[in-house]
Amino acid sequence: MKLRQLRYFCAIAEEGQISRAAQRLHMAQPPLSFQLKLLEEELGVKLVDRNTRYLSLTQAGHLFYQRASQILDMLGNATSEIRDMSHGVYGVLSMGSPPAIGSLYMPDRIKRFHVQYPHIRFSWREGNTYRMLELLEAQVIEFGIVRLPIPEGEYDAIPLLTESWVAITDRKDKAYARKKRIRLNELAAVPLIMMHRQEGIRCHDMVLDEMRAMDITPTILCESDNISAILSLVARSVGVAILPASALAGQVAGKFRCMEIADCTLQSSSAIVWRRGKRLSVAAELFLETFPLSMQDEK
Repeated sequence: MKLRQLRYFCAIAEEGQISRAAQRLHMAQPPLSFQLKLLEEELGVKLVDRNTRYLSLTQAGHLFYQRASQILDMLGNATSEIRDMSHGVYGVLSMGSPPAIGSLYMPDRIKRFHVQYPHIRFSWREGNTYRMLELLEAQVIEFGIVRLPIPEGEYDAIPLLTESWVAITDRKDKAYARKKRIRLNELAAVPLIMMHRQEGIRCHDMVLDEMRAMDITPTILCESDNISAILSLVARSVGVAILPASALAGQVAGKFRCMEIADCTLQSSSAIVWRRGKRLSVAAELFLETFPLSMQDEK
């Protein structure tokens, strides 16, 4: 198996058509089709379904695409690092975060870091906590922001924000006009839009455990691991979301109503984490130094 075959397959997977992938690679379609066939024969599995106009990846194809992308990314990063060695601190700094809380911590730091170390390039991935742990395990990112708790003993961490969970509604929803606080039992019969339960991650369970402790049976209309998707439903008055307050970071001011949940102590903590025992790049170590040991009072 050759690296060019990995590039060919990634182009096919991303374009969804042999013809478009061939155009992107500046090659003819028949030899590209032949290379895909050779790759499948070598692996002994079918990587794509060819039953429609657009190709779709099989389960094996999805896995192979993920791994091939990682290999090509690491090769590209290594190439860039070698080329830039003469400039001192160099290479690609790969990190990740959930979208909302990442916007609180990353942009200003990246700006300042770029001024101080102009030869560093950044790869900033986004996703939920479960996705961040996947990327750390696959060594796609060096560190990432996660919501706690996460499995103990596997990560080093710098604590970030501890914040309250809040009830979020559409600002135009008259049922909550001028309301700043709401009791948890008032939400019992309200359609709720919640964060999706993630294996090994207890954010979802914290909310449900608090409700069970108060003998409240929630009416869950929708669960999602995408904050933007949850807020898009709230904006249409489909239901009420229960989320950490930072979920509204970056949202248009005045679009949503944020209500304190008055009769419980639901809180969410976050941290920036990296694999314990993993040797970090010089750039990663320098970037992590921009985070104080305690971030709770950072503005």
